[in-house]
Amino acid sequence: MTERQLVASTQLDAGRAVQVCYQLATLAYPGGAPWRQATFAADMALPTVHYDLLRWQDELIGFVSRSTVLDETEITNIAIDPAYQRQGHARWLLTACLAQLSAGSVFLEVRASNLAAQRLYQQCGFDQIATRKEYYHDPEEDAWIMRKMIN
Repeated sequence: MTERQLVASTQLDAGRAVQVCYQLATLAYPGGAPWRQATFAADMALPTVHYDLLRWQDELIGFVSRSTVLDETEITNIAIDPAYQRQGHARWLLTACLAQLSAGSVFLEVRASNLAAQRLYQQCGFDQIATRKEYYHDPEEDAWIMRKMIN
């Protein structure tokens, strides 16, 4: 199978979904996973939270998570295994996530130094609306707060 497939975390055993997302985040983020496995588990259990995983060539290679309350969505994580980065997978995953949303605002944070992610988000219609000082740690860094309006 060479086509990308979106897999809701609820289609997997809960423990497996937590493990896969934690492992992918550990690989994808420069300082390792931003959350512990227990944090992923607690997040996945919330009724306002949704996780989608990306299956490609029979492997789970990425995920996106979001939290939606009323007409506001926050994308809390998007991660692609580094072995599969720069092949259009993040764009596909983000586009698939956004296609599931109805009207409203979508927010996310991105490291000020992560130029590739900023470009992707801008190409997908996000605009920088603010800077959150010293938001990230290891290393300490500002975050851009970005927003996309969906009509």
